[in-house]
Amino acid sequence: MHPDVFRKTIWEEMLYAQMRSNYFAELVRRYMSLDKGLRALALLASSGVVVTVISDANGILRFGVPIFAVAVSFWLLLSQYTSMARDASELHAGWSAIARDYEALWTNIYAANAQTKYREIYDRAEPLSISGSKFPNKKKRLSYWLDQAVAISMARYAH
Repeated sequence: MHPDVFRKTIWEEMLYAQMRSNYFAELVRRYMSLDKGLRALALLASSGVVVTVISDANGILRFGVPIFAVAVSFWLLLSQYTSMARDASELHAGWSAIARDYEALWTNIYAANAQTKYREIYDRAEPLSISGSKFPNKKKRLSYWLDQAVAISMARYAH
């Protein structure tokens, strides 16, 4: 590979890995927040205080709140937010390691084994891409995190 093309490729892969790492970190926070909020709603809707307050209410409210509590609990069971957060956390850690390895390669791009190192890093990243395919592909958020990666890297390596 031509040295200029190789240099550009390493730079782009480093930025994309940083983008993915930050995107999956954002997903972890989102899934944990959703899980926590829905659990709090389910707990509140099924608590004795709410039951006492609505026991004197009309029929719709008296039956609606318990049905709502069951629906939220059922959604928590189906959504698997905790599991998704754990998987996103593993992807965040994996992409973060890949980004660090690309950055180390970027700072030592003219080493004799640079192309071999690139191939090793690239091959390690492939399973992460496959694992990440079950998550939403939110182009606006990915673009945001790419812009952040570019800004940080440009500031870090501005000469």
